[in-house]
Order: sequence, then C-alpha cells, then structure tokens
Amino acid sequence: MEEEPLGKQAVQWPERRKDVLEALRALSDRDYQSQYWRSGEGRPDLTAAVHWLIDDTSIDQHGARALISRLFLDQREADLVQLVVDALLRILDDLGPTVPDNAYLDHPEWINVLHSARAAYLALRSSKHDS
Repeated sequence: MEEEPLGKQAVQWPERRKDVLEALRALSDRDYQSQYWRSGEGRPDLTAAVHWLIDDTSIDQHGARALISRLFLDQREADLVQLVVDALLRILDDLGPTVPDNAYLDHPEWINVLHSARAAYLALRSSKHDS
C-alpha cells in the first residue's frame, strides 16, 4: 500500500469515520442526550451510537490501534476513541444490554463516556481526513 504525502492523509473508510464521529458527537453531548435519548428519540439514538462505535468497528475485539489508516489517522486518535469504547464497555458489562437507555445515562460512570467522547470528537473533527 502506498503512503500518501504528508498533508494529504486520508483514511480508507471515510464513511465509517463519519459514523464514528457522529456517534462521538452524540455521546459527548449531555443536552442532546437529555432532550432526545431520555424520551426515546433522536438520531442517532443510543443504540445506533454504540453500534456505530463498537459493533461496526470491532474495536472491542481488536482495539482501536488496529484501525489506524482505515479509520484513524494516528495513534492519538485511536487511543482517544479506545477510552470511549472502554468507558462504554464498563457500563454495558455492569448493566447488561436490556435496560432502558436512562439507566445508562444515569450510571455513575456515564460522566467518563461524556468526557472521553468529547475529547475524541474534538480530536477527530479537527483532523484533516478528507481526500
């Protein structure tokens, strides 16, 4: 695989990256969550955000660093997203998959999801990843 010159970096999966970015935006926005997720509305909903971030990427199985160049530009981006996935997985492991969305949002560890998702969202959003 050829490397692109510096300044012209792109990821191999730009559409999936957009989904991850949208999931991070929603996971980092407490007001959005309060307005939409608590009432069972919003796009993405909590299920979609988790699906886009974890199920579609398999970060939980292979780690975010395995997706550098496919989804992330560098180790920093991958590590920031890994923190979000780890925070989500701790809550999912604690509560299980069948509780109402409000139970996740009210979990004492949810603050870690909010903060880590915000840091990852800002980092990925500011990166030059368009080809």
